[in-house]
Amino acid sequence: MAISKSNFCISMKIFLADWILLITSPKIKNGAVVIADDGRIADVGIQQDILKKYSDKNIQVAESKNTIIMPGLVNAHTHLELSMMKGVIPRGLSFSDWVFEAITKRLQFNDATISADCEKQIHALEACGTVAVGDIANHSATSMPLLEKSSLYAVVFNEVTGFSGAVAQDRFQEFVNKISDTPHRNTRQALAPHAPYSVSPELFRLIAAYNSDSRISTVHLAESKDEIAFLQTGSGSMKEMIQKIGRWDENWKAPKTTPVSYLKKLGILNSKLLIVHAVHVTDDDIELLRSQSVHICSCPRSNVQIDVGGTAPIEKYLNAGLNVCLGTDSLASNDDLNLWNEMTFFKSIHPAIPNEKIIEMATINGARVLGFDSQIGSIEKGKDAALIRVESNKPIDDPESFVLSGYDRFSAVHINECAYRVYSHTSW
Repeated sequence: MAISKSNFCISMKIFLADWILLITSPKIKNGAVVIADDGRIADVGIQQDILKKYSDKNIQVAESKNTIIMPGLVNAHTHLELSMMKGVIPRGLSFSDWVFEAITKRLQFNDATISADCEKQIHALEACGTVAVGDIANHSATSMPLLEKSSLYAVVFNEVTGFSGAVAQDRFQEFVNKISDTPHRNTRQALAPHAPYSVSPELFRLIAAYNSDSRISTVHLAESKDEIAFLQTGSGSMKEMIQKIGRWDENWKAPKTTPVSYLKKLGILNSKLLIVHAVHVTDDDIELLRSQSVHICSCPRSNVQIDVGGTAPIEKYLNAGLNVCLGTDSLASNDDLNLWNEMTFFKSIHPAIPNEKIIEMATINGARVLGFDSQIGSIEKGKDAALIRVESNKPIDDPESFVLSGYDRFSAVHINECAYRVYSHTSW
C-alpha cells in the first residue's frame, strides 16, 4: 500500500517502538511518535511521557515488539529509465565498453517495456521503505508521471548530453524545454550534465549559467580510470568509444587536468551540485570540493559491478566536512534498487565509518541535497511523516547495527501500514 503524498494518516495516531532513530538527535529507547491528522509529525519522545501527555484524548495507537521507527530512505541516484536493463550488459567489461553497451542496448527496448519496468521499480522502492529518489532521466516524460502518482518525493534530473560543441545550444534548449514550470510539492525537475566524456565545454557552460548557484544539479564525475586518462591525454578507450558511437568532435582538446579541476574551470562546482561516484580524486580535488561545498553520492555496488578501478575515499570526504549520501545507480549496473543492501555493502568496504553516519547518508544527507530536508530525512516536529517501521523477530539491542546487518533479517514498512487499536485515557 502506497503512502498518500497529501495525507499520510487520516487521524492522529501514536506509534510505539523499542527504538526511535531521529537521525539529527540522539535515539530514543522505548519511544513514541505522534502523527497529526495533517500527516505531519506532531510529537516524539519516551513512550511513558507521550502516552501521559495525550491521555485525555481518544487516539489510535500502533504498538509492536522488536521494532525501530526511523525516517524512510533516500536513494539519491537512480536511473529508473534503465530498469529494463537488469542483466543485459555482461560483467567484466572495461568502463568504456560498458558505456558503449549501455548506450546501444537500451535502444532495443520499446516505450511500453521501459515504462512498465520503471513503474515496477518505483513500487519496489516503496516496498522496501524508500521515500525519496534522485532520478536521472533522458526522457522525463517516462518517469515523471509515474513518480507524481507514487508516494515518493523525487527530483527528476533531465540529463543533458552532447559532446560536439556545434550542438551545444540546441541540446541545451531541448532539455530546458522538458522542465515543467508547474510546481509540485514532492516531485521536481532539474537540469544536469551527464559527464565530462559526453558533454562539451560549451554545453557545460550553458548549463552552469542556467543553474547558477541556485538550482540543484548533478553530474557523473571521476568514476573510472578511463575517464581520468581521457581528460589527461584526449585518447585511449574513452575516445574510441565516442568515435564508435559517432559523437567525436575533432575540435575538442584534452584539459590535461583532473575531472574536478576541469569542472571548476567550467564554473560547474557549487553548493547545489551533487557529484556521483567521485572515486578517482586527489587531495587537491577534495579541497576544491570542500571549498565549494559540493555534495557527494557514493554508489559502491555499481562501482564494483562495472569495475571502475577503485573505491571512493569516503573517509576523506567526511573528514573534509562534505555531505555524503548514497545511491544504487541503475539496474544496468546493480542487482536491485534496495538501499538497505547498498548500506550493508557500503559498511563492508568502509568498516571504519560509524553506523550512525551511514544511516545519515541514507536519510537526511540525501534529503538535504535533493532539497527535501525541511520535509523528510529525520524525525522532527513539523516534518512529514515519511517514516518506516523496521521489525525483527527478536529483541533489538543495537538498532544501528541491526539495520546494517542485512535486509534478509527484517522487514521495513511505512508506518501507516501498521495495525492500530484505539486507546482512551481510561485504558492507561
